[in-house]
Amino acid sequence: MPLSFVHTADWHLGHTFWRIGRNATQSAQWRFDAVRRIWQLAADEKAAFIVVAGDVFDTDTPSESVRRQAIELLADAPAPVYLISGNHDPAAEGSVWFHPDFSDQLKKLCNVHPTLESAPVEAEGDCLLFPCPVTRKYARADATEWIPRGHRGERFRVGLAHGGWRGYFGGDEGDLNCISSDCAGRAGLDYLALGDYHGFTPADHAAAKARSFYAGTPELTSRDSVRAGHALLVSLENPGDAPQVVPHKVGKIALHDAGARRLSSGDELDALSEELSRIEAPGETILKLKLEGQVTPPLQKAAQSLAATLREEWLGADVDLSRLRVLPSKSDFETLKLEPLEDAVLDLLQSPLQMSELANGKDAPRLSDWSGDEAARAEAMALYFRVLGG
Repeated sequence: MPLSFVHTADWHLGHTFWRIGRNATQSAQWRFDAVRRIWQLAADEKAAFIVVAGDVFDTDTPSESVRRQAIELLADAPAPVYLISGNHDPAAEGSVWFHPDFSDQLKKLCNVHPTLESAPVEAEGDCLLFPCPVTRKYARADATEWIPRGHRGERFRVGLAHGGWRGYFGGDEGDLNCISSDCAGRAGLDYLALGDYHGFTPADHAAAKARSFYAGTPELTSRDSVRAGHALLVSLENPGDAPQVVPHKVGKIALHDAGARRLSSGDELDALSEELSRIEAPGETILKLKLEGQVTPPLQKAAQSLAATLREEWLGADVDLSRLRVLPSKSDFETLKLEPLEDAVLDLLQSPLQMSELANGKDAPRLSDWSGDEAARAEAMALYFRVLGG
């Protein structure tokens, strides 16, 4: 009898986009909403079960609110759910998996099975499941090594692991949380369900040809832009047959990474603003942008104004202005109406004196440690401008 199930991973419940502006607080809910769309997928496709390949939570010590919401979410699962821990939420002493108000509630959910031990599990559809939970955040051992050798064809055999498939995105010898690239073949698995990488595995990838697939995260985090926001529907006609794997979109949020942009004039800022105005559906998109360069105070204020506008118009805008170095001019200082002593300090910064002149002594040490360093002088001028309230 054919078997179909849903493969998902890297929920990262509790993850929040703190730097995106007005929607930061509500952003934690987006991931719960994405999982509910996975529930709908499983129900629509009449999946025998759902496997979650680690990193259910963003941290091993999520807040009480996140734990409570997770229980409410899991209670609504339309099919049996098998979960393992990942490197973000390892099943170690003191972690969420052993927190009384979470683990006790999990035991009451007959459809939810946290598989926190490396031992075979009898799953629905005559499937033997081999869970490989992460018990340490950083481990050199391959968590799949325990899976006994087997032969395909007798019954469905599915592995469930979290880590770097060797050769996939790093995952080389000596790296942490690595998974052998021959795991599925050695253990006779029909399918190896993986978590850790946040984009699903395309059909033409070497891992897919080895029956090893990442599902990716169901909703993007702050750095995902390639194939994030999916869950995989896996179908096996008979034990031993090659799996049919279809990605289904469950995420709602897009990410536009504009990269780092160097500013030196208002024209460049205007061009950037025009470019971003052409992006489709900003109300469903998170923008990542870094601005850097040496700018005048008016240009800095214009950049701050643009950042504020973007945070209002986009679903979220993570605009990093920390690399903008303000270079005030003499006229900028004049608007501050400096006192005589403050003006004297400014003259010193603009035209550093020799310490010998100050001391009126020919052999006195020279004030030269930074006077010839234009970058240091510019930084000193910028700092002085900020101190004076500019």
